[in-house]
Amino acid sequence: MAIDFHREKKQTVYLDPRSNFQERTIESEIRLDPLTGFSGRVAHFHGLTLPDMDFDALRQATEGQFCPFCPENLAQVTPKFPKRLWPQGRIELGNAIVFPNLSPYDAFSAVTVLTRDHRMPATEFSVEELADGLEASVTYFRAVQQIEPQVGYCLLNWNYLPVAGASQVHPHMQVFATNTAGNVLYAELEASTRYAKQTGRSFWAEYLEQEEAARERFVGRLGNITWLVPFVPFSIFMDAEAVFEGKSTLTQLQRTDLIDFAEGLKRFFAYMASQHLYGFNLAFYPAEKEDESFWLHARISARGWLNPAVNTPDVGTIRHLYNEPYTMIYPEQTAEALRSFFT
Repeated sequence: MAIDFHREKKQTVYLDPRSNFQERTIESEIRLDPLTGFSGRVAHFHGLTLPDMDFDALRQATEGQFCPFCPENLAQVTPKFPKRLWPQGRIELGNAIVFPNLSPYDAFSAVTVLTRDHRMPATEFSVEELADGLEASVTYFRAVQQIEPQVGYCLLNWNYLPVAGASQVHPHMQVFATNTAGNVLYAELEASTRYAKQTGRSFWAEYLEQEEAARERFVGRLGNITWLVPFVPFSIFMDAEAVFEGKSTLTQLQRTDLIDFAEGLKRFFAYMASQHLYGFNLAFYPAEKEDESFWLHARISARGWLNPAVNTPDVGTIRHLYNEPYTMIYPEQTAEALRSFFT
């Protein structure tokens, strides 16, 4: 059964003041996500230019005494886990440190600080640093499940830089285990189960087969992870998606999986920087438990100012109140450019 990548093309006709009011036609699209059916828009935005970011100024304004995650402050101002969860108080692996979140999202909620130094931009992360942060987070999930096996959804996400909602510049991830998956993940889980019942196959297996064969949005493969650009991006700029073939939960991942994923992140960071984009949101979408109909995947969504001159955010009414994403770059164009970073 072929997966439907539905799109509806629209045309706007206007008299363009930039060409002596000659008639001009410009296209846009309405797309439906092939799994959930959620709609998204592909629309142009005129005249957008993104400047380089002044990382030195941001670092000077936020590091040291201003930052709770810098080494001279972390041990004194961050909490520790109860002994029943982690006897040493905090989970440490390489330079990564995991500790309870002072403002928790759920009963089991933690923060993973990735580096001791006030690191930026994202292109400066090493593969080992990224993999250590991910592995330390997975270690936390395993510890939670030892004392509370019924808490099934292990949610790992990362807001990088203030433009992406980070309250602290020092690189850190949000890690929490919950019984509530969130609306998008619930919709994906339900649709994946329904697809498997109707067709006898995994949506995710067929999805990757079709995307690789078409090569419109397929980017590349690292180990057992396939990278592609989603048909309906969430970001106004660009998204990438990594699908972990045959895995459905974060706790199934081994060190080799995390290394491969970290390598893919490094390549996406390099592409973002080439486009003058530096902030991003990253989220993993896991099943509650091992599930053949659902494959673990992660989405990374580039963030930036829509109008940097007046600090216009990239989320407006359409995305925030109608919950309909739109992007101004065709996913197929993003995939073509990103593919060169994976070869």
